[in-house]
Amino acid sequence: MSYQVLARKWRPRNFSEVVGQDHAVSALKNSISSKNIHHAYLFTGTRGIGKTSIARILAKALNCHDIQENGEPCNSCDSCNSINNGNAIDFLEIDAASRRGIDDTKNLLETISYLPSSSKYKIYLIDEVHMLTPESFNALLKNLEEPPPHVIFMFATTELKKILPTIISRCLQINLSSASISTISEQLEQIFSKEKIKYDEKSIHLIAEAAEGSIRDALSISEKVISFCNKNLKENLVREVMGVPEPKILEDLLESIINENVEQAMSILDDYGEYEDHEYLLKSLLNLIQKIAVGQFEKNHKELETLSHFMETDPARLQFLYQLGLSNLQHFSIGYDSFSILKMTLLKMIAFSVESQKKNLIENKASEDLDFSWPRVFKELNLGGISKNLLKQASLKISGKIITISFSKSTFSILNDDQKKDIEKSFNDFFKQKFEFIYDDKVVKNDTPEKEEKAKEKGLKRNIKKNMTKDKNFNEILDGLKVESVKFMKKNETWFKNF
Repeated sequence: MSYQVLARKWRPRNFSEVVGQDHAVSALKNSISSKNIHHAYLFTGTRGIGKTSIARILAKALNCHDIQENGEPCNSCDSCNSINNGNAIDFLEIDAASRRGIDDTKNLLETISYLPSSSKYKIYLIDEVHMLTPESFNALLKNLEEPPPHVIFMFATTELKKILPTIISRCLQINLSSASISTISEQLEQIFSKEKIKYDEKSIHLIAEAAEGSIRDALSISEKVISFCNKNLKENLVREVMGVPEPKILEDLLESIINENVEQAMSILDDYGEYEDHEYLLKSLLNLIQKIAVGQFEKNHKELETLSHFMETDPARLQFLYQLGLSNLQHFSIGYDSFSILKMTLLKMIAFSVESQKKNLIENKASEDLDFSWPRVFKELNLGGISKNLLKQASLKISGKIITISFSKSTFSILNDDQKKDIEKSFNDFFKQKFEFIYDDKVVKNDTPEKEEKAKEKGLKRNIKKNMTKDKNFNEILDGLKVESVKFMKKNETWFKNF
């Protein structure tokens, strides 16, 4: 007998062998036992989680000549054997990716009126149903709405959004979930034991993690790893064949990003190699960031003991890095140089950081372009009370790590030591570093937060007055009241001068 790949060899043949889909299996077995059979089933979920396999098991159970009390097919009758062997007359499996046109659908629907030859139901399984054309979907609608009693439709898809709502509403939707890393690991351990393949726990975990919730992908990866390791899986060999970076590489890379060390980040990337799986490296980095971000709220987690030096990282910074990396993953699908994509992503993570922008402000480099004017910085400071009101009237100058704050003489005379401490703390907290502060009573410039606020208010009043004087209805009211002018006084206050 020729060799059979693991994904085919260990495909589930009954409900009890399905992994990680207990909710779906339970619902289907209950419906079979109670004979509440739907005319159309829609299986949804990501790749390799068992959509087609469960549909086949369901088809066997519906047509089984010796159905078990728990809803399981017998896998020994003629109907079950024919489906297992792929030669069932009353079970038609169609790949919509290759037969998606309206003519294919019409030819299929022409056979619906024929009764099943030896089974209770004639079952049509359309895999990748989202690939059908709109015309093909429309051709199905009538048959889904009023199907013959002997016909059952089964659809499987990874792209539910691409299916017409009118189709979805006529089906019993079965949503399958991605398998967890622990579930995949347990399944691999069972299969490897039966296949007499040696392994260590970390090797299994690496494969399960790389599978991204797909048991089929896990088995496909295992095929490659087993061949390379000669049926003796060890962590270092598995990492090598899969291109999985060492934890130390990921930690050093993240540390260089947080510290904004471009040279170190590029050196790590060069050492990793131009011909490795760069998309996987970015995904692994994002997993590390996610683990740290979650660990900041679950501080007692054992896995985070080795990552304790990352726990003080600003949570907002971690969220920014995660979102930026996540948005750049899509670029790997366009077929461009993956090494360049990864390099530019890392540079972007460093260059676009909030801390870098603050550094630019501190160094007085293009502060206006970065939208960091003194009035704007003032709004971000964590300051209140008298200290805030005093600082509102001050002008500011930053030179290196020296901040010079200028007040008018009258304001400077009010300033005390406690208020200075409050001001200094607010700046140090905002920029996350220590500054030297100089206070003086020189002439205050026009860039104080208070003066900007007054200028905005004055401009707002000017615009209101301008718009009102141009308003036809307003001028008619003035004429009727015999009012000559309108004078704007305080906020929300006007008075009319009568003659």
